[in-house]
Amino acid sequence: MSRALTFLGVFLLAVLVVFGGIIGLYWKSFSIFYDNRAGLMEGTEWVSKTQSLRGLSEYIAQNPEDVSLASVVVTAPDSAIYFQEDRPRVLGALANFFILTAYADLIQKGTFSEADLISWEQVSVYQLPDVDQAVHIESYNYALKSGWLQDGSIKLSDALQLLTIFNNLALADYLWWNVDRNYWNELKETLSLTETEMPLPYSGLYIAISPGIQERTTSEILENWPSTNSPEFRNHIAEQSGRIVEESPDRNQIIEYMKNYRLGNTFMEERDALALFPKTTAREMVQVMQDLWANEVISPEVSEQVKSWMRWQIEQHSELKKDFTDYGALFDTRMGLLNGIDFGTSAYTGDTTVQVLFFDRIPIGFWFHMSSLLMNQDFQQRLIFDPAMIEQVQKELDRNSR
Repeated sequence: MSRALTFLGVFLLAVLVVFGGIIGLYWKSFSIFYDNRAGLMEGTEWVSKTQSLRGLSEYIAQNPEDVSLASVVVTAPDSAIYFQEDRPRVLGALANFFILTAYADLIQKGTFSEADLISWEQVSVYQLPDVDQAVHIESYNYALKSGWLQDGSIKLSDALQLLTIFNNLALADYLWWNVDRNYWNELKETLSLTETEMPLPYSGLYIAISPGIQERTTSEILENWPSTNSPEFRNHIAEQSGRIVEESPDRNQIIEYMKNYRLGNTFMEERDALALFPKTTAREMVQVMQDLWANEVISPEVSEQVKSWMRWQIEQHSELKKDFTDYGALFDTRMGLLNGIDFGTSAYTGDTTVQVLFFDRIPIGFWFHMSSLLMNQDFQQRLIFDPAMIEQVQKELDRNSR
């Protein structure tokens, strides 16, 4: 009996040591999962319903609070599909479109040169721990492999292409700060935008929505800024970004906190806090895309340059050439958000379509399902070349608008 008890005790002790070691090794991941268990179940009823893009069209039609769509055939604008097109939506990293436009313009004006060198070390200053950090590393490796990084620096022209491919937040911040801040208001006026808010540094935005750093709850942070379309808010975000530019106790405290706790919120709180990010509407953004296609975004040279950067999609994904003769896009995924803008010429009809699609405030469990399968990208592309998909979407939108 004593031997049996001894064996059982040793066995249980071994199990506890092994189990404890595993939990200890992956404690951060385990605690994130545990803290977000409610969020990970949110919207899971839609997972089984959206195993096809037809199911996704049903989700869109039944969730107008979450989705905005504008799809316009440039030669037949009367056949356009609009859905919740005037509802403000978070741009996410699609705000990089305006950074690209700004640099295309300023290069043409001679303010910058394509050959200007950017220090990667200076770019990395803006990288926050665990906030798209893997993307920053991946883009660095891509630039290194492509021969774009030489002696720790990258040419401006290559950096802008890199931004288009990866939506590198630290790189976007460096480029944002490199432009005179008054220029962003000028660009908004030049593009005749009334609903669209200009880019802000992502480091400042994420620091501003961190409950741990701000020492406020997410609700209190949101209540403190009922409007983001004000000089006061833009100055606040710039100030938050400026806190990490120079070595200081403040920077060190922020970086150390984020290493340990990231933002210090749940997935659902992070999604809700994205409401403070710059916004636009599908209607205004699709008009920008129409102007871009018509070479009317500032000038033909600027428009062509931006389209050239966006065409990396068809240049690097050969399978797109089966359905498109021309295609360019920017896509983004944030917590609870999936966005895309694109232009494409169907290989079957020769028609060119410009589009804007925003999935905003998506239930977290469903967002993980959608983002892992790139469903929004597939859906958006099919709306250009697949007549059955176009008909299905229009039918679902008509059915649910009655």
